[in-house]
Amino acid sequence: MSKGIAIQLVGEHAAETERVLAMRLIEFGHQVERIDQGVVDTLGSDKAVALVCHLLSRNGVIVLAAYRGMRLEGDAIEVDLDLNDTPDFAAEKVLDTLAGRGIIDLETSEYSPEEEEQIKKRLSDLGYIE
Repeated sequence: MSKGIAIQLVGEHAAETERVLAMRLIEFGHQVERIDQGVVDTLGSDKAVALVCHLLSRNGVIVLAAYRGMRLEGDAIEVDLDLNDTPDFAAEKVLDTLAGRGIIDLETSEYSPEEEEQIKKRLSDLGYIE
């Protein structure tokens, strides 16, 4: 099972960054849940939201919360977004942070070693690589 974590995004573009980050994490094959104001309203309290984030993250889900005002429990980080960063750039910075902590792997490959060798051979035969 992959590692889970709760990430609380704080800053000017938190909601937009949350959407971009969720899509990027899904592209890397991770299970992702987003906690927005609607979820908070449904659960009714910050304590309930924090508990849900903790339960999901301990079961391998990366939980993204662009909601400020709760104290996350367990394996969680708060990320202060730079006002000058675009949501795309901010999401990439968060991905780098997660990779640095060993939570995600940014070096994924969709090809098996055999397929990679076949591709390299074809590129070599065509003169693109030596």
